[in-house]
Amino acid sequence: MQNILKIKDVSFGYGKFDVLKNISFYGKRGEILVLAGPNGSGKTTLIKLIFDLLHRERGEIYIKGKDNREIEAKKRIMYLQSDNLLPVFLTGEEYIKLMCKMYEHRFEKSLYLQLVEYYEMKGITDHLMEEYSHGMMKKIQLISAFLIQPDIIIIDETLNGIDIKAKEISIILMKKMRKKGKLVLLCTHDLLLAEQIGNRVELINNGNIFAEITLPFEEEDKSLVSTFKEMIKFEESKYEL
Repeated sequence: MQNILKIKDVSFGYGKFDVLKNISFYGKRGEILVLAGPNGSGKTTLIKLIFDLLHRERGEIYIKGKDNREIEAKKRIMYLQSDNLLPVFLTGEEYIKLMCKMYEHRFEKSLYLQLVEYYEMKGITDHLMEEYSHGMMKKIQLISAFLIQPDIIIIDETLNGIDIKAKEISIILMKKMRKKGKLVLLCTHDLLLAEQIGNRVELINNGNIFAEITLPFEEEDKSLVSTFKEMIKFEESKYEL
């Protein structure tokens, strides 16, 4: 499968504090790639660098062979962020139509209505988003991604806060995107979900790639949780009440 995301020797710091240290990995067409690590490990900083939201100091980032700072590269990638920084003065439908214009993608009404029904947002998308709950904000982001279907979707904890049915639907649709040859980069703390749907996992800790794991594990006694515990040197005997 073709590599459509390439991260090579990327480093970043705030003052004297190094957040990322020579990070390198790739993402292939037609896979779900998981980026996992503890809080403060550098995951969100890396995502912001991929989207050119932070000034890259060292290293290279390519999206379908183009430097990630180029406009053509930015049209190929979508970021579903963990917070709800959406233009709440728009309705949900207005926001989705705006996203379609930004990505130069035709607004496919039949697919849009289908997704609205899947996520039980019928009669809600014509309301201002300032009235939306946390879960509704997440659903609008997911609807826009599955409608536009860019080559790369980066989902940063977006599945947190949505109901179980919406989460299961999102898992199904992510797998459909994989079959269409898209790359889904899932940034999550949910290691059970990662092991359920991921093809590969990049475990990051203290600004370094600790391990690259191909799923499923060959060893029956191995899991992402056990590997994560090994990475952070977790000792159960330390914790008592």
